Amino acid sequence: MVASLLLGIGLGVFAKDYPLSQESTILTIHPREINEPLSNPYIGMAPPALNGPYQQPHRLVYMVVTWRELEPEKGKYAFKAMEQKYKLNQWFEQGVRTIIRVVLDYSNDEMHKDIPDWLYEEINHDGTWYDEEVGKGFSPNYDHAVLIDLHDKMIAALGERYNADPRVAFVALGSLGHWGEWHTYSNDSMSIPFPKLATSDQYVEHYVQAFPDKKLLMRRPHPIAKEKGIGLYNDMFGSPRGTLDYVDWFENGYYSNLAGGVDLPAMPDFWKHAPSGGEFANASIVRSYVQNDQVASVLQMLERSHVSWLGPSNHADLELNEAEQMNLNKLLIRMGYRLRISAASFLETAVQSKEANITLHIMNEGVAPFYYDWPLELTLLDEEADVVARQTTKGVVQQWLPGESVVELSLGIPLSLAEGSYQLHIAILDPESMKPGVQLAMEGRQEDGRYSLGTIRIREMTRVEKVQAWFPRLIDLD
Repeated sequence: MVASLLLGIGLGVFAKDYPLSQESTILTIHPREINEPLSNPYIGMAPPALNGPYQQPHRLVYMVVTWRELEPEKGKYAFKAMEQKYKLNQWFEQGVRTIIRVVLDYSNDEMHKDIPDWLYEEINHDGTWYDEEVGKGFSPNYDHAVLIDLHDKMIAALGERYNADPRVAFVALGSLGHWGEWHTYSNDSMSIPFPKLATSDQYVEHYVQAFPDKKLLMRRPHPIAKEKGIGLYNDMFGSPRGTLDYVDWFENGYYSNLAGGVDLPAMPDFWKHAPSGGEFANASIVRSYVQNDQVASVLQMLERSHVSWLGPSNHADLELNEAEQMNLNKLLIRMGYRLRISAASFLETAVQSKEANITLHIMNEGVAPFYYDWPLELTLLDEEADVVARQTTKGVVQQWLPGESVVELSLGIPLSLAEGSYQLHIAILDPESMKPGVQLAMEGRQEDGRYSLGTIRIREMTRVEKVQAWFPRLIDLD
């Protein structure tokens, strides 16, 4: 009866007075790109967390902490003292996140040890005291079962504290070798033991279990790095030989005597899922890397190794002249991700209670993706700049590799939204604050950090559209 009434009486009138569809023009917006460095999370320079403030802008700091200061008494962790010393809260309040590396042997000019005294006793002093050209210190026997077990407990405690902590950006696997760089010294007269894969994999697994939600990096492309999706870091960046070796390692794999006479695998695409980091080689000559005769070569190294961040040795505390600053900016513009919208297409008119479909062409002009799953937000704003419609989408931003990506999004229009013109904005949100957290390399940035994509006109539903919405099974107007 209802269907007959609507079909026999209503639809003829409705169709005459209110057409089934109202044509709408497709708008395509091309935001103008900008060329200066951007201040963005998880990329750029990572100077020492211990020092600062620095001459250059940065959104990362690097904390190298010894087991000795982390766990001065067995089972008692000095987290609060450590966080105060390395200023984790202070940095985070400034929008700066921390990279953590734990070391067991940090060579320097004085004879010392970097594991706690109680641990030294528990492993019965098992290890090597050294005074060589790499410095002085104590290298523990990494194969010692007690050391492995207690390392597992220490890293587990570290993960319990920092795995879900937004102050922490990445965890660089140290633990093994001098400075946590996964090598030990040897010459013709002596050789400090370094563990084989069967042992070093256990240390890696401790981190994997403790930090399921953080991106990890390690110094060399061991099989477990490829298996677990771990990133890599190059602490010889800028050195032609050191960087070419690093690139050759992950592009082609290599035979490693240090790891026990084994073939280490190629993992050329690791950077698509986990970061490539490192620091400039030889801090005493770091200024040389931004000279006119070197910057092109350094830029090629950065691009080929897909670097997202560099530290703690970098240019953050240098006052540079104009030419040096321009050259550093060239590196920063390419480092990590650099996102912009080259085109945004949508119908200029949308209808209440329906969806506005938006097609975005995204350009990533950096050398790496954004590694965490931050939500992408679309909003409509009224004349008072109040948000009247919002849609957030996860699982999108991480997919934007260098080059162009196309993404289809939709924004639901509330039935109660009044007719009129509204501003369409877009933003990548920091999940901690749910506020815009990433700068895009384009014009249109608003005071709140969102970017304007243009105007959408909202119209009311016609009576036919309302009937179609109310009785979708009774009436098929298509």
